Amino acid sequence: MKLGQVDLNLLVVLDALLREKNVTRAAERLHMSQPATSTALARLRKVLGDELLTKHGRYLELTPRAESLIEPVREVLATIEQTIVRPPVFDPASDTRRFTVIASDYVGAMLLRPLLGRLSGLAAGLRLDAAPVGARYLTALQRDELDIAILPDRIVGDDVLPACSRLPVLDDRFVGAVWTGHPRAGDRLDAELLASSPYLMYAVEGARAIFEDELDAAGCVRHVVATASTFMTMPFMLAGTELVAMVPERLARRVAAAADIRILEPAIPLQPLRQSAYWHTRRDRDPGHVWLREELLAVATAENAGLPD
Repeated sequence: MKLGQVDLNLLVVLDALLREKNVTRAAERLHMSQPATSTALARLRKVLGDELLTKHGRYLELTPRAESLIEPVREVLATIEQTIVRPPVFDPASDTRRFTVIASDYVGAMLLRPLLGRLSGLAAGLRLDAAPVGARYLTALQRDELDIAILPDRIVGDDVLPACSRLPVLDDRFVGAVWTGHPRAGDRLDAELLASSPYLMYAVEGARAIFEDELDAAGCVRHVVATASTFMTMPFMLAGTELVAMVPERLARRVAAAADIRILEPAIPLQPLRQSAYWHTRRDRDPGHVWLREELLAVATAENAGLPD
């Protein structure tokens, strides 16, 4: 293979194919037609002397050669983007930029919604794409495939993302929540109320919330009768029932009147809920990214100052 045979457009297509492992999804990511993406794949196979993607039943799998190219290709494209393509200054009033942020629905309501409010008065060239925290969030961060991921500190160990920077953005805690007409709930959530009431549990793809292990360790019995995959929906599922749920306090206070719920002070000691923004260190000095982080920090500072004692 000669270097002159590989152009930047081919590398961009290769990066999308390595990420998606699917020609159709790669085409959608690149805003290309599927035939054009298939043609580019054929060129890549010829230039690199490898199939890159091979059929395995109904799906495509990366060849060992393709697996070995994931990090180098991402590194090359990220370096080009950060040092050559991206301008050295950023003006939010006139520049065109698309930012990708992954966060839970709860963080979306607490931080991203007011962030959008700050951005709304700027030129139409700015776009914020918010996505849920999926199974690949660690890989996406390590490969520099997104701008920011906002995650609970407790699920990201100090050594998990060595190539990423971190900014604390949100302090919160979990509290109990019940319908205002719950017949047996007082002002506190204790083991007795948990054991005697049906329990609404937060669960996503079989994974429980981070506080459930603490409730187990405290010997709290729960009778799970329903689950919810988003914290945002949980308060609105309580009205007219005897269900008990655990939700972030900021969210509970924000929606208490609309959801007709009452907040219960936990009698069980629980660790605080702290969220941080993570991004690849390549973006540390990116002017546009620096501006986005400053805007996010401004929103976070205002939110953290607003929770009643």
